[in-house]
Amino acid sequence: MAKKLQENSKYAMADADGDGVITDEELDRHERWVRLENEDKLADTQRMMAWIAMVVTIVAVIVLLTPVVAIDRVATASGFLNTFIVAQLGVVVGFMGATALSKTKLK
Repeated sequence: MAKKLQENSKYAMADADGDGVITDEELDRHERWVRLENEDKLADTQRMMAWIAMVVTIVAVIVLLTPVVAIDRVATASGFLNTFIVAQLGVVVGFMGATALSKTKLK
């Protein structure tokens, strides 16, 4: 039994040959394409998060090393700053580790 499309179906893009019937092969190809597209968007988002975390950490350290912030204020906020910097670096290291792990072939 053929899988016919309804008029203006959201699955019309899966119909590769445009005959109005979606074969199992066409549906599988479409699902693979959507999955790859979603994985690519996820990777882009994770990469952006890692870059932002790295830049914010570098800017925070630079600001702390300049005379913009008084020494007594740095001492007061040191607990928060230590946690903040470790957390931001954890995001960067997690991304780099996951990227490296995903590129290796696990046997």
